[in-house]
Amino acid sequence: MSQRETPMELNVLQAIELAISHEMEARRNYLALAEEADDPDLRRLLMEIAQEEAGHEASLRSRLRLYEHRVLLRDTLSRYVSPTMAEEILKNPQFLQLGGQRRHLTVLFADIMSFTSLSEKMDPAQVVEVLNHYFTQMVDLVFEHQGTLDKFLGDGLMAFFGAPLPVPRAANQAVACAIAMQQRLQALKKEGATPIQGMRVGVNTGEAIIGNIGSVKRMDYTIIGDVVNVASRLLEVAKEQQAPIVISEATYREVEGNFSLRQGPAVVLRGRREATVSYLVEVPVSP
Repeated sequence: MSQRETPMELNVLQAIELAISHEMEARRNYLALAEEADDPDLRRLLMEIAQEEAGHEASLRSRLRLYEHRVLLRDTLSRYVSPTMAEEILKNPQFLQLGGQRRHLTVLFADIMSFTSLSEKMDPAQVVEVLNHYFTQMVDLVFEHQGTLDKFLGDGLMAFFGAPLPVPRAANQAVACAIAMQQRLQALKKEGATPIQGMRVGVNTGEAIIGNIGSVKRMDYTIIGDVVNVASRLLEVAKEQQAPIVISEATYREVEGNFSLRQGPAVVLRGRREATVSYLVEVPVSP
């Protein structure tokens, strides 16, 4: 059974298990009566009833297995997407293709500024507590903006927008999410709820290959491609420019006019030869 079932779901499952138990007991009783019956017609009737009870039991077990599979899939999906999106995927499973496919996506990377030096001042339990609190806040924002959590990377995270479900104006959602992340961190700092002093976000848009990637024993639903590499490298630009959010020119073309942006320097990203134009996103002060 899933560890995330609600009390109502547990009550329903217990009721189904009880019904199956009653079906099994009834079938055994009919079979016992059939063995004792002297009348051939009565014996035949009791055997037919026992077979019907067996069919009911099998049907209940089949439905129970389907339900448990759905709960397991829902819980697995909820690691990556919001509950609303998880339910939508369950209704339309064609969106979750297990094989690789090429999609137009927007990728977001975020990491914490100077976390190594910060963590050196805390014991391990405090480090874990601070990170878990921070990630909980940030992942909630990813889900609120229809994003998919890809993975945690030490003190950073990677998310993408536009899969497994199509997301209207995915690039806008990603940039809005980046701004919301910065504003949430500022609010946490103001409340004294976190020792984290700052974070950086890099956003890029382009083609990526998406699918279940890994070994036969462990696979992750993730994306690969140059669009991912560039988004990650933009964090370095954010650090150099002391900017909270840096986006690529590809993302800029899709969000221009919707946010306060200014062109940053053309930089040669690590691993590339040609210069990449970057844009800096201004974060409005939270009310």
